[in-house]
Amino acid sequence: MSSTKPVKIIYIRPPRHYWPILNEADNFLLPLAYPTLAAYVRQQLPHVQNIILDCCAHQIGWRSLKLFLEKENPDIVAIGEKVCYSHEADKAFRLVKEVNPHITTVAGGQFYSHVVEPSLRSNPCIDYILRFEGEIALVEFIKAFENGKNYSTVPNLAYLDKGKLIQNEIAPLLDMTSLPPPAYDISSLDKYQPFGKLWPKAVTVQRSRGCTNNCSYCSWIAQESVYTTGDNNKSARKAVFRSKTPQQMIKEIEMLYEQFGVRYLFWVDASWNYGDDWMNEFCDEIIRRKYKLGWWAFIRLDLISEQHQNGTLKKMVRAGFRHILAGADRNDFDDLCTLGKRSQNFQVVKEALGIFKKHYPEVFRQCTFITGLPDDTSERIQSLLHYAHEIDVDFAAFHPLSPFPGTPMYEEAQENGLLMDRNFVNFDMFYPVMKTKYLTQEEVAYWTRWCQSNFVAKKPFRYFWRFFSPHSIRRRLHWWFAFAITRVMVKQIVNHIRGIEAFQGFSGVNKLWKPAWYET
Repeated sequence: MSSTKPVKIIYIRPPRHYWPILNEADNFLLPLAYPTLAAYVRQQLPHVQNIILDCCAHQIGWRSLKLFLEKENPDIVAIGEKVCYSHEADKAFRLVKEVNPHITTVAGGQFYSHVVEPSLRSNPCIDYILRFEGEIALVEFIKAFENGKNYSTVPNLAYLDKGKLIQNEIAPLLDMTSLPPPAYDISSLDKYQPFGKLWPKAVTVQRSRGCTNNCSYCSWIAQESVYTTGDNNKSARKAVFRSKTPQQMIKEIEMLYEQFGVRYLFWVDASWNYGDDWMNEFCDEIIRRKYKLGWWAFIRLDLISEQHQNGTLKKMVRAGFRHILAGADRNDFDDLCTLGKRSQNFQVVKEALGIFKKHYPEVFRQCTFITGLPDDTSERIQSLLHYAHEIDVDFAAFHPLSPFPGTPMYEEAQENGLLMDRNFVNFDMFYPVMKTKYLTQEEVAYWTRWCQSNFVAKKPFRYFWRFFSPHSIRRRLHWWFAFAITRVMVKQIVNHIRGIEAFQGFSGVNKLWKPAWYET
């Protein structure tokens, strides 16, 4: 290609449906991978023009997306999507080629990294797939694009050459301390901040990649591990944890707080509270600056007791920690071992949640629970509701086991013939996709919904009194979840009366809603 015109690359999140349990703005938080990639490309190749288009935040439907592509006419379009939205990404790639077949298309992210050959063969509008970590690979890809399109040495790259699948060597993992701050300046942050109910003025941030656990169902393990290519081009995976420095994160948050008015942080780390030295240094600086922040994070419950005893947890809460999401998962240790979660047990979870309840009541306690394990019965699934009540969480989310491609659980399910569904649209953590010994697919779905719908119904006064919590975030979240569920029910009743759909009761909470702007 000629070097007279700088390469223009557009990173796109296509239009998609959203979960009605959340406000639309809360569904569409910033896809952090795009500004992170754009910042690294900008650092290494300053002449490249980077554009980030989040159709969901901008409320750009398919017809408007087509007009946008016609106007911008980029050289490269890059798209990565979640498993259950991969069909939207496929649709977007087809639209790109419809607009201009000469635009080069690149897929990435967790789904495409592990569904390589089927994606390339089923959708000829995908030219290339960049597997696993994207920064180094994308820079090398753009260099090859500029210098004659010899892609044979671009790391992590997969493509078809005359019908033959080519998968290049995998690059070493990036040193997180070498990453520049994400390109928030081209991310239209004003589109994410004002309208959130759960996370107002929120933005996604990340201090680390990888995980300190090795859960067999976890997509972080699938995407952020060390990969090596062995015999027959088969990849070997090893979990690893790596982090930015506290000062790096302070610099990023200073930018978000001072320049963009961000007041709520949504951490997307798998093991956010790992490393007391890191936590103490980071929180000390946030407290010293007197930033008025709130934040949401995935945490490891088995670290909480020690962090409470040594004062780290108190400092985290003082600095802004207000909402936890943790995988309580199961109340049986053998089940936890099946899930690869050997560092956790019932007592660990109960003690950790009890610490938050007694000492840090301002923190909203949310946990997930997994149904549909191979040995599950209706009684075993029902026991998870009693588990949720015993550990006394503010909100419990019950999900059938959804093994995402690339996870050990997915590979085991494939080998043992346990997958009942191979339509990735259904891998949404609400639709059972795996066989169990004693229950049908419909029975797993029914008892999962039973747990969810009875979480409040079995303990109504406990939930009701939390409407009047003296702590604003906990009070607001309880009101919001009650409103959201009521909204779903009312909409179903109205649509049932109009003859549009059958009334599904509480299960309607798990049915995606199409935004009004989706087509236009």
